[in-house]
Amino acid sequence: MTYRIDIAPSARREIEAFVEHMRSFDTTIAEEQLARLSFEIGTYILATPRLWNYFFISGAPYHGYLFRFGQKHHYWIVYSIDEDANTVNILRFWNTNRDPDTFGL
Repeated sequence: MTYRIDIAPSARREIEAFVEHMRSFDTTIAEEQLARLSFEIGTYILATPRLWNYFFISGAPYHGYLFRFGQKHHYWIVYSIDEDANTVNILRFWNTNRDPDTFGL
């Protein structure tokens, strides 16, 4: 089954903040990580969305995929699956350094 992607405004803002943070170090690194993020979403999440566990903070129906960059930068891609619409809804791109009590959808 082929899924399409829908990125929520909150996740879009979080991804943009990540890219801007990377750009503050090096624009090439930022573009490489954005391309890698797109690749991982398309290759891993869209191809096999049910493969990834439920997100540990919220549980079902939300899944979580850990995106890692280096030793310090880890982000949860939190998403849901709409089988009727064949859509993966990316809801958050959440920095793992944040307090889990601050997580919300």
